[in-house]
Amino acid sequence: MNMPMKMQLDRRTRGGRGMATWQWSDFKLEGGADAQISTHRSKQKTGWVTDAKFYDYGLFSELTWTATSQSQLISGARYDRATADNHSPKGQPRRQSALPAGFIRLEHRLPALPLMVYAGVGYTERFPDYWELFSPTYGANDHSSAFDSVKTEKTTQLDIGAMFSGKQVEGWISAYVGQVNDFILFSYDPKNLRVSQAENVNAAIAGGEVGARYSFTENLSTEVSVAYAWGENRSTHRALPQMPPLDARLGLVWQQGAWSTSGLIRMVSPQHRISVNQGNVVGKDFRSSTGFTIFSINGAYAFDKQIKFSAGIDNIFNRTYSEHLNLAGNSSFGYSSNTPINEPGRVGWLKLNVEF
Repeated sequence: MNMPMKMQLDRRTRGGRGMATWQWSDFKLEGGADAQISTHRSKQKTGWVTDAKFYDYGLFSELTWTATSQSQLISGARYDRATADNHSPKGQPRRQSALPAGFIRLEHRLPALPLMVYAGVGYTERFPDYWELFSPTYGANDHSSAFDSVKTEKTTQLDIGAMFSGKQVEGWISAYVGQVNDFILFSYDPKNLRVSQAENVNAAIAGGEVGARYSFTENLSTEVSVAYAWGENRSTHRALPQMPPLDARLGLVWQQGAWSTSGLIRMVSPQHRISVNQGNVVGKDFRSSTGFTIFSINGAYAFDKQIKFSAGIDNIFNRTYSEHLNLAGNSSFGYSSNTPINEPGRVGWLKLNVEF
């Protein structure tokens, strides 16, 4: 990175939450309030200096109606009041936002099959975090301060899915599609990665996961799953950056009494849907990523209900690979600007779990 710098930072967070539950016949209402105050500081020659302070006060509720023995309707709402105080010399001294959110979800269990289907729609707004407000060089429309110009993110999303629970076979499928208005997008200067701009764009997102578990015997079972995510910047009709590629997993599990062992194959495809020099505060797209396949194995012994010992080897064949989503591309944290950060090679591990 050009002109490397280092800083000492800290953050103190205080918060609390209270909730109550009311039950009437077929209805259950859960509601409450929470609050959080977060102070961010940096160490200067004169000592620790506060540069930002965040306040969030929220009210929430969730109502569940068990309409029949097979169907229930769940709805919820939340209201937050978020405030950010700017103690730095750049930007206005304070900004506030009201953040409404809500959802409704229908679940139905088929009487003739061990199958549950569901569908839901929700809306939420997200206040920008500290790094989105203070780390960019510029804000939207080349504004000198992201604190003044970056808007809250607003997401509307539809979710659908189904879960099957048979004696030998279990399966699940889920999918989502959403619209994100004022998605917070970072653009990095390719000549100087310390220069970045945060702006709001409109985006579309979609994805899903499908999986199944099959028991060959009481002791031996296998599980397979596939997940995919997609995103598009609707303002420029380009791919949305920092989207994970297709990810598939195949596992085999054996269990006999206190002993158990499992093997896992993880297969990840290349990611060619990228937006060069764009991303978020922790990373950017700088080139297409390659796919990889890794093998792992582990075993465990449970001495009793409280104590369990396990050991395993990850990446058995010592494959060199990197995830598409990693901290590469973010010079603000001192990482290489255009070189992927490789994951560890072959790793052996031991773990002891003790529950009280």
